[in-house]
Amino acid sequence: PLPRVPLRLVPPPPPHAGAAVLRRLLRGLFTTEAPLPSPLSPSELDTISALIPRLISEGQVPAAGRLLSAALLLPGSPERLPFPPLAEHLASLPTLTPAFALLTALRHHPVRPSPLPLATPLLGHLLAMRRAREAASVLRWLCRPDSPLRPDAATYGIAVAGFCRLGDPKSALVALGEMASDGVRPSQELQEAVRDAMLHDARIEEAWALEEAMRLPEFKKTVEMVDKLLGAWED
Repeated sequence: PLPRVPLRLVPPPPPHAGAAVLRRLLRGLFTTEAPLPSPLSPSELDTISALIPRLISEGQVPAAGRLLSAALLLPGSPERLPFPPLAEHLASLPTLTPAFALLTALRHHPVRPSPLPLATPLLGHLLAMRRAREAASVLRWLCRPDSPLRPDAATYGIAVAGFCRLGDPKSALVALGEMASDGVRPSQELQEAVRDAMLHDARIEEAWALEEAMRLPEFKKTVEMVDKLLGAWED
């Protein structure tokens, strides 16, 4: 069962039709009853979309996590919750503590929802804001051994391309290595982006050696080359 929390952590529901979702979800938080089978309505989704960022902004991150967790218990919620706007809000904050709190709530959720609908746009927004270090930490979280789901091709593509665009070939190599270890082949465009980022960083021989490895059909060769380059990396 989800942990009990003081009711005072949750602000009063807004006075519109979508407020019913708050009462419905809060009942699930404070009782052991099974969640109602009906899916969230559009107005309820709007309420959650507005309330979670509000809770985070007011410092009520645990309450935001519990609200998100409760919403995910309802049918169809993982596919319909407004994760992209939430990711944009999280990326705008000065620290990623709230973002990782919500990702951790997803990791421990009983239905094991994919973190990618939240993590992938979060990664993209951070890279667009030139916050490469924070973006790298999100990627590391997704690739940790206890991650509920490792990145897919789209997430890896956003990471590799974004790091290359920011002139961070080392982080791009880390993402490329994880990508290859998962058996995900980078597109020709991504291969060229990594090569060019290496060349712009004056790593000429390394760039050509990596490009040759990426052309081979065995992913193992790319993983080995990335490990070799990172092991000898000097900033």
